[in-house]
Amino acid sequence: MTEKIKTSATEMHPPFKTLIAQLVQAYAPLQIYRFAKLTKKGRANSVFSTAQLQKQRTYYLLMITEGSEAIESEVQDFADGAFAAAKVIVQVYGQATLLKHVNHRNGYFAAIVNGGKLCYGAPGGAGVLTLLQPNQKNKLGRAIVHWRNRSQMADGFLLAAEKTIGQDHVGLFLLHQATEQACMGLIFVFMDHLPNLRNLDRLLYLCACFSPKPLAHFFGNAENEVLLNIMMKNVSRQCYQHDFSLEGNSIGQFMELVTGFLGLAKFLCKERFALSQRALAEVVSGL
Repeated sequence: MTEKIKTSATEMHPPFKTLIAQLVQAYAPLQIYRFAKLTKKGRANSVFSTAQLQKQRTYYLLMITEGSEAIESEVQDFADGAFAAAKVIVQVYGQATLLKHVNHRNGYFAAIVNGGKLCYGAPGGAGVLTLLQPNQKNKLGRAIVHWRNRSQMADGFLLAAEKTIGQDHVGLFLLHQATEQACMGLIFVFMDHLPNLRNLDRLLYLCACFSPKPLAHFFGNAENEVLLNIMMKNVSRQCYQHDFSLEGNSIGQFMELVTGFLGLAKFLCKERFALSQRALAEVVSGL
């Protein structure tokens, strides 16, 4: 399985173009940007057919609306139902939030507005803005502090989960929280962004915008994917002890899976900080 991430394109595939039209009709946004496209290629082998090369696409959208209502979950559900051809991750923000970052610089909005693909702009709307990137030294400092806090919370949830002997439903919830904190920290470090969503599957797919490794950790083999789905299912249903099930797996398997992910997240952030620090040092030495 190979992966390729694209952040711009000259044309839209017909099904994707239809999705954009449906979003425009349903929500009348001011702009819709596509800030990434993840393509997974794999060969499907079956005794019922010859080998076939298959593609799975994930589209990442930023929708800017006129109002300030929190409708991201609603828009995500709409996109999930309207677009069966691929997976879609939708981020939704009001125009006031975007305009606030014209003066208060934010790397997430600047990267998308300046470098993403504008899929839709409302007729008669304001021209496309150009947003300035934040000061890189300040951005790095914020990222280091943010990751330290998120990492400490993730480690705290993991430690608490280790102490829930005989209470697997509590332990699994804590492991879910540890994974979520690590994802949120990664996204801030690499994207300068605090997403509104709290869906673990979508957080992991959002991480794929900057590295294939977090997604591969959970979806790289069938066993890990099954464990992740069990963890998400029990937490999303708010399962209590009477309807909770590990489906034949041990809590130790979940513990090992999450411990490995936290180690991966720490390694990725360490690499990111080192790279950013070298880049800053080169800038300073060039002055």
